[in-house]
Amino acid sequence: MVCLSLSVALLALGGSTALAQTLPPTLKPEPFGRFINNTIYKPVKGESITYPRFVELEDGTILATSSLSGNSPAYFPVFESKDGGASWTWVSNVTDQVNGWGMPAQPALAELTEPLGGFAKGTILASGNSWSNNGTRIDLYASIDHARTWKFVSRVAEGGRPNTTNGATPIWEPYLLIYNHSLVVYYSDQRDPLHGQKLSHQTSTDLRTWSPPVDDVAYDEYLARPGMTVVVFIPPINKWILVHEFPVGNSSSHGVNYPVYYRLADSPLEFRFSEGLPIVIGGRTAPNASPYVTWSPLGGPNGTIIVSDADNPQVYTNQFGGDVDKWEEHATPAGATYSRAIHVLSKYPDHLMIFGGETFDDMRAGLLTPFTATVVSLTETLKNNFASFWRR
Repeated sequence: MVCLSLSVALLALGGSTALAQTLPPTLKPEPFGRFINNTIYKPVKGESITYPRFVELEDGTILATSSLSGNSPAYFPVFESKDGGASWTWVSNVTDQVNGWGMPAQPALAELTEPLGGFAKGTILASGNSWSNNGTRIDLYASIDHARTWKFVSRVAEGGRPNTTNGATPIWEPYLLIYNHSLVVYYSDQRDPLHGQKLSHQTSTDLRTWSPPVDDVAYDEYLARPGMTVVVFIPPINKWILVHEFPVGNSSSHGVNYPVYYRLADSPLEFRFSEGLPIVIGGRTAPNASPYVTWSPLGGPNGTIIVSDADNPQVYTNQFGGDVDKWEEHATPAGATYSRAIHVLSKYPDHLMIFGGETFDDMRAGLLTPFTATVVSLTETLKNNFASFWRR
């Protein structure tokens, strides 16, 4: 067994995020074990890793990608792990094949769990934001050879040039979900003149033709800017949960400027009928900005909903089916990352994987922060028992 450093002990007591990113080297990660900040990719000069995304395939293989700045045209590198994140191999790059703009931001991955649009079950789908001064485009690509090569399939949606100013018309941040014999593509949408930004989705049964946009989250106040949809199913309560950030102008809520909200619905296509709820712990909204959500069957009859944000190393959990008064905060040894992603391994429900990279504030600062994977015990995380992170 490996003894944890003083850094981790301090972090458990509320130490800074930086401590999680400066842990000493550890033993070589073991397959399907637990480890801290295992390197997937080390950026070279001029590069920066943010916005990590992944898909776990039905056979347990994990594919991970990210926004990678510093290359022109930009692309999404794809890495593969067949041993629970202990080792990683580069397999391909998702490149822009139709716009000449590159793929600079906000990747998304999914696996077809059934045949769709002439593509077989097991086909890997990739999307992201291809942009230039001429516009923003969410395009769909497919791989029929386990993410080794990619082919453009269709354009889901397009908007104006990338500009977060209210009144501009870009689109952002796709998220892919296979549901009801369709592909659902969620995204942030600034094109509606009634809203500074709202959350929308479109669906397709053939991966080529797309339904009109449907609102998921849209507030009457124009300055409200819900963003960054992530959706997951909660089996014990037969509900879907959507998490998003919710800035309103220059105001703050419960001490943060980009408070994390969530909605529960019977269908992932009907969040517009649900109430938006804040994640509040101890009288404040603990998570701030670019949330991600996953679920584990461990933790009681309802399992455990787990939420991450961009600004903190900790995670936020709910073992009561999303009861607004039952959120908890638990430390982890993983660092903060812009749009950090989290995942519970399907065959290892106690294995919480946390993908790491650069923070938004430090992006392009030349720090060369690696793209990493951390795997911790969810059971021990819920106890905040750091001495057990290394137990398998």
